[in-house]
Amino acid sequence: MTRLSLSLSDLCCCERLALWSIRCLVSHYRLPNCPETKTTDGLFPACFRPALDAAEGAFADATYHLRLAERPLLTVNAPGMQSLTPLEERFLKGIVAAQNEGQREVFVILAEAFPDRFVQGCLAMALTLLADCLAGAGHWLPRALVHDEKTISGGGALSSISRWRSVSPSRMRVLWPQDNGPLGKSMMPETDRVMH
Repeated sequence: MTRLSLSLSDLCCCERLALWSIRCLVSHYRLPNCPETKTTDGLFPACFRPALDAAEGAFADATYHLRLAERPLLTVNAPGMQSLTPLEERFLKGIVAAQNEGQREVFVILAEAFPDRFVQGCLAMALTLLADCLAGAGHWLPRALVHDEKTISGGGALSSISRWRSVSPSRMRVLWPQDNGPLGKSMMPETDRVMH
């Protein structure tokens, strides 16, 4: 699929949080724990601080290795920038893959930009840790699935659909939240359920 634009305003809120977190971790801009809200680094529960510290360390290890090898460093914008770099786009795809148990896919995504396996490993670790923190806080990045030649998307991802050229609204099936029956079971038939 070809992206129409690379702008922060094209992303849904989960993607924005992921991107903001990547930018803060890479640039070592961290927010302290807040005792009133019991959160750290903005919107994460304080118990995720060790995982975010480890992700920051993995990004730092990758940067250090790139510097030693005299390779281009991580091209990540400052937290408030509107535009996205191609590497930031790649990192978002890596988080989507990590949240959907595609660890091998994370390495494939990273290998296109970083041939060094050590750097791939550091970045894959950082993205996987961040993906776990995001998921633990209830932030799942949208992933379009292709099923029976129709694009299936969650209702929450509709705001980000317009950035793809090849997605036509007539070819989409939107998965809206379902009402549960009296016993807490979904009223939707088993064959129509899609997990994401």
